[in-house]
Amino acid sequence: MSEDTIINKIKEAHQDQIESATIMRAKRLSIVVKRESFVEVAKSLRDTFGFTQPSAGGGVDYPTENRMQMIYYLMNLEHRVLLTYRVNVPRDAPKLPSLTQVWEALSFHEREAHEMFGFEFEGHPNMIPFLLPPDWRGGHPLRKDFKGEGVTA
Repeated sequence: MSEDTIINKIKEAHQDQIESATIMRAKRLSIVVKRESFVEVAKSLRDTFGFTQPSAGGGVDYPTENRMQMIYYLMNLEHRVLLTYRVNVPRDAPKLPSLTQVWEALSFHEREAHEMFGFEFEGHPNMIPFLLPPDWRGGHPLRKDFKGEGVTA
C-alpha cells in the first residue's frame, strides 16, 4: 500500500479528529491529532491501519507558542512505514491520557517525557521517576526555559 493510500484512508476515517496528515517523504508519514481524539485514533492506527510497533516517543517544547507536543513513532511493519503521531497540549497543562493502554511498550517513553518535560499521563500504570536523582530539586530539564536544578528565577 502506498503512502498516499495510507494517509488518505486515515484522513477519511478520522476527518474531524485530525488537525493535519502529511507525507513527509518516502515511507514517512505524520499526523497531528486533536487532543480529545488522541486515544481513539491511536487504537484505530493499531487495529485498522497496522501500526502495531511503537518505536519511540518524546516531547517538544514551544514556549513562544505556549504549547508542547508529544510525539510517538509508530511502525507498520507490513508496509515498512513510519508514522509520526503528534498531539499538541497547552504548555501550562500538558496532560494526556496514557497510550500504554494501546501500546504497553510506550511506558518508558511517557515516563521520560514526564520527568524531562512535565507531561502528565492519565492512567499510566507506573509513573515513577527513573532518570533524575531522588534528591532532584525541581524543574523539567528539557523545557526551553529550564535554568538549572533548584533555580527559581
